[in-house]
Amino acid sequence: MRPLSQLTPKRLKNIRLVCFDVDGVTIKKGTFIREKETRQTETLTIRTQLLEERIKQKLLELKKYYFIAINSGRSTIYLKDVFNELLWDNVALIGEVGIFSLLDGQVVQHEKFTKATLEKMRNIRSALEKYAAKTRLAEAFEQKQFLITLHTRFEDNNVYDIVKRVDPEGEFRAIWSGEAFDILPKRLNKGVALANLCRHLKISPRQTMAIGNGRNDRDMVETAGIGVTTEPKVLEADYYTTGKSHLGGEELVDKLLELWTEI
Repeated sequence: MRPLSQLTPKRLKNIRLVCFDVDGVTIKKGTFIREKETRQTETLTIRTQLLEERIKQKLLELKKYYFIAINSGRSTIYLKDVFNELLWDNVALIGEVGIFSLLDGQVVQHEKFTKATLEKMRNIRSALEKYAAKTRLAEAFEQKQFLITLHTRFEDNNVYDIVKRVDPEGEFRAIWSGEAFDILPKRLNKGVALANLCRHLKISPRQTMAIGNGRNDRDMVETAGIGVTTEPKVLEADYYTTGKSHLGGEELVDKLLELWTEI
């Protein structure tokens, strides 16, 4: 791995798309989510970070030169709220690890599931709900169409065990993001999501750059022609950010804008 400062215009010559993770990369980490249920009502409280005005303006400038993709496990509704002012031209929002994308003014569902898989999803969710009810470790489930996301106070190995027990065939996996567990079919990952977008845009994944910060971003940075990590101790990539900005995504945008005139 090399520091981002060593990125050269020559390496960027064929890059057409830049793909960003969200939490800890383009917005600050820190999602507060609590669920309170009574006999007749259910209250879900979510408090999350927003895209800072400074970074938004830099992304607006960057999309003049590159197609921008936001690739996340979050729902497309959440992503549209956060990145709404970047839409619509030259931007795609990829939600629920590639199950959906918001592109060209429409939501596209890329992945379809069999009845058996949907039933297994329900059973996993039910088992996790029972576990969450018995422990104070679990905070709440994030609202999504298909992806199961359980927020917990720290990485709980019992979640892995529950998924394996309900799904002995091993169709599903649980991924810890640092704030929550994403439970999804193994065939889905952010790398597959990026490749699907590339097919839609008729470009090669080798013509992309991707930046992430966690284990759930590994497939994405490996699929891209150039991978960047903001957490080199957790995620390996071609380049790593050096902390010049409080968010690694902003550091990458600054570097790309700096080098653009030399390409």
